Amino acid sequence: MKSSNRHLLFNALYALAAIVALFTGFGNMPLYGRYYIADVPGLQWSGNFFTNVNVHILAGSLLLCIGIYCMIVFRLVKNSPAKRLTRSGKIRGALLALTLATGILMVIKNLPGIQFPFEMLMIANFTHMGGAVLFMLVALVALIFRMPWITRP
Repeated sequence: MKSSNRHLLFNALYALAAIVALFTGFGNMPLYGRYYIADVPGLQWSGNFFTNVNVHILAGSLLLCIGIYCMIVFRLVKNSPAKRLTRSGKIRGALLALTLATGILMVIKNLPGIQFPFEMLMIANFTHMGGAVLFMLVALVALIFRMPWITRP
């Protein structure tokens, strides 16, 4: 597979994971059953809370794997001064890392025998939602103004 095809596939996988994570994240509130989005043909699954949560966790796991892959490949393997994170890339990376870290915390709290203080759960929950919304807005601005993640040589 040519490098440009791999790049397009990687970008498509990242975009798909981000869109699914955002869609299912809003569905976890639960908006889709209340506002009849789950009645749209093909979206019935979005009204089922447990299915929605599992798809959200899978999409978040994929984003986490993509993030780890990028850190390893671009930072450790291809550590060249020509390829650096742009300011936009650093902001998006920090917001994505914050969202993923709080998401991991939210998954851990659901494990049997694990309990966190209520205040910590509220902070983690609002930080997760706020980080996701900020990431979505910053990513939208970066997409509109064609701001790349990394500088190209």
